[in-house]
Amino acid sequence: MHFVLLATHDPDVCPTANATTRDLMLKTAPEMPNLAQKAGVSIVAGPFVNREHTIVAVVQSEKAENVDRFLMEARLPHWNRVRVLPSLTMEEALVEVEAQTPIF
Repeated sequence: MHFVLLATHDPDVCPTANATTRDLMLKTAPEMPNLAQKAGVSIVAGPFVNREHTIVAVVQSEKAENVDRFLMEARLPHWNRVRVLPSLTMEEALVEVEAQTPIF
């Protein structure tokens, strides 16, 4: 299953403004692919960062628990609020839509 990860943080803990967060990010970011693999997670896209203090990534794993373990090992929740959205590919969603009976 795919999971969309949306991580947001306040400007005061942004790595561009906070030396402690910057050091943590510089230490953990290069390890993210290894941390993901170790947790049973494949990084499909991202992580992408922007000036809105938001990080977006798409990952794939058989279990949500693996995604949670990856997040904790990457230490993203230490300085972000992280939303994990279980998601389907468009092709998978179309199969589900076709199988459902409309209510209206």
